[in-house]
Amino acid sequence: MSLFTCPFCGSRNLEEFSFHKTLPNVAGGAFEEIYLRRDAPSHSDEHWQHRYGCRAWLRVQRNPSSGEVFAVELLTGTKP
Repeated sequence: MSLFTCPFCGSRNLEEFSFHKTLPNVAGGAFEEIYLRRDAPSHSDEHWQHRYGCRAWLRVQRNPSSGEVFAVELLTGTKP
């Protein structure tokens, strides 16, 4: 079972969170983000919401292939 560590609520099961989107890993304009995007199977930056907890928006860095979570941080400019 995967665990995320919410900055407000602590360690919680993945089922409490909702996936929103994967962030582009290419610096540049809209063309580069859409057409030159390269998704790495070992690292992904994503937006998640702690839906069944404090409802905070989080930026999660993880390995989508294995589910290993590298970092979880509060999304800048959001409040729970």
